[in-house]
Order: sequence, then structure tokens, then C-alpha cells
Amino acid sequence: MVGTFSFDKNMPDPARQGDLEKLRERSLLREFQEYVQGKGRLRVFRTEAVRAGFKHAWHERNYRLIVKVAERMPASVLQEDASLLMYYDNALMRAEQEPVQGRLF
Repeated sequence: MVGTFSFDKNMPDPARQGDLEKLRERSLLREFQEYVQGKGRLRVFRTEAVRAGFKHAWHERNYRLIVKVAERMPASVLQEDASLLMYYDNALMRAEQEPVQGRLF
């Protein structure tokens, strides 16, 4: 039928707080992905995007990604933000313990 709109269950409802948080987190993760793909020192970045990215990487057990991004950030930012420092320190320890898989062929 022309002109009808079917509501998708995965489509976020802007009136619901939980859906708004998911949209915000998705936006922050997209921004964090830009930091991951970049090269060199991070000079301009949003701390909340880095926090969301570290949280997601930790959940995915991607400790090397956390270490990689944290080492590109100014040390003063890590020292001032307790949650970023916690993610970085713990990821650093776990990344060292994690075996590196070599090429099979």
C-alpha cells in the first residue's frame, strides 16, 4: 500500500529514554571508529566518545585496540580521567598476557 509506514521493531523510538541512549552510544562509537582509523597523535577528540569506545572494546575483549588508542592520546588526559586510566591499565595487563597468534600458512 502506497504511503503506509511499517514500524520496525529495531527502529529506535525517540520518545523512549533507552532508545535515545542507544542512539547516543551508536553515534559515540562511530566517532571512536574515526579515532581508531586515524594516524598520529590524537589532539582533538571527545572524551565521552573514547570512554564509549573503550567500554565497547572491553566488552569485545579487544584489549589491543584500547592500548593502541590510549597510546595516541596525551598522557595528561588519561591521568585526569579515572575510567579511561582504568580501562588502559587493565587492557595493558591483559594484552601482555594474551597470546599473539601467528600466521598459519
